[in-house]
Amino acid sequence: MESGIAIAVSAHGYGDEEAFDFRAHKTGHLVIKPRSGKEFLEMLTNVSRSSGAINLVKVFTHSYPRGIIMTNWSGFYDEPGPEDTNMAAYIIDLAERIENGKIIFSPNPSWMLFGCNLAGRFSEKLSLAVSGTVIAPRGDSFPEIVGNRESGAFIAVSRWEVFIKGKYAYSAGKRLKAW
Repeated sequence: MESGIAIAVSAHGYGDEEAFDFRAHKTGHLVIKPRSGKEFLEMLTNVSRSSGAINLVKVFTHSYPRGIIMTNWSGFYDEPGPEDTNMAAYIIDLAERIENGKIIFSPNPSWMLFGCNLAGRFSEKLSLAVSGTVIAPRGDSFPEIVGNRESGAFIAVSRWEVFIKGKYAYSAGKRLKAW
């Protein structure tokens, strides 16, 4: 993998924060806990400023096809929705910060999205904006439980899909390791 910093995102504001925190910390990566899309972009900006290029982002969240849910209608989405608050942010905002050099990614960064239903337009747009790879579930996803503990793998009810630079590339099967 390219050099750079790895980030685990525990999306807050919509419930299950304790589970998302647990999973983010299990990765061993730098953990950030945004409550809104704007705060998420600011945190990525601060990481770039203090630590350099980002090469890996793992996101533990509730989600739906439009994007990452945080505090009600203040998440990180593919495009604006009618009920969004002024704290929501969009992939176009991320692309603008990348273009302006405020958020820096290593060449071909990887994003792993463990929230449900993010394969499709959101992942296409995100992979194009970061000029990298995005892996997301088609349909629901959930942690694999072995011996009453999370194993570190997540199961996609349908499949994990890989998007590279704005295009669907291939299926990664039903099981994906998070840590």
